[in-house]
Amino acid sequence: MTQDNEMTSFKPRLIKEDDLYGKEGYTLNLIKPNIYQFESRGPGSHVYLIIGDSLNVLIDTGIITKFNSFNYLLTNQIGLSVEDINLVINTHEHFDHISSNAYFHCTIAAHRWAATKIEHTDELITKGRKWGVDLSDLRINIWLEDRNIIDLGNIFLKVVETPGHTSGCICLYEPFKHYIFTGDTLFKGAITNIYESGSISEYINSLQILNTLKIKEFYPSHGKYIIGENNVKNEIASSIDNAKMELNNFVNKIKSRPIEGLRPPPSLYDREEEDL
Repeated sequence: MTQDNEMTSFKPRLIKEDDLYGKEGYTLNLIKPNIYQFESRGPGSHVYLIIGDSLNVLIDTGIITKFNSFNYLLTNQIGLSVEDINLVINTHEHFDHISSNAYFHCTIAAHRWAATKIEHTDELITKGRKWGVDLSDLRINIWLEDRNIIDLGNIFLKVVETPGHTSGCICLYEPFKHYIFTGDTLFKGAITNIYESGSISEYINSLQILNTLKIKEFYPSHGKYIIGENNVKNEIASSIDNAKMELNNFVNKIKSRPIEGLRPPPSLYDREEEDL
């Protein structure tokens, strides 16, 4: 864990490494008072639980193959049940973040661009079938917009639109305590993958938006979290530089090809001729 003189007296700590489900399960960490990280071992995203004064909020539900591990740790280590979760917020529309939504009957929220793809079971984007996961009939009750604020009583979560990885990506920012849940937008030591509903130029812009915020800690959906305002700024700056490099490399690769040899991309609609 990165050290910084801005760290508070609270020290994140391991609660339980799930020994019931082995490598297919989660490790439960208490990362802040009343905030738990279900750290995914192997494939799948992390899941975060915030126990608020007025709402218990889950950030993403994780991959469905790990739900038993989640439920085991939630029940046996935290003392809550699935029914005690009041709100689920999906950071975006990929299967490893949403497929356990099926087990929750509370209100579920996502950005409107993610919500449309989740509710239409858009396999091109959600990628469930590709990995053997059925995402049919998932619902989104609240369509989120940039700057929406969710009040948990003792904690506020401000929605920050961060398209790039997909068009429906969001981060959730605590504007008074200055920490943020970054989904698949910001990682330690790596940049995100860009898929069909994403854009690397939008991704660069999203990172630049994060760079305008005062962030002392960030908690991603994969990999390790970062504590310390200077450390966070360094990670964002590095991600911006690396994303720009990736974009420039791709542009230069395209420009180096003879124009006569270039073809338009195939249509998604299987037409015999493109309307170009």
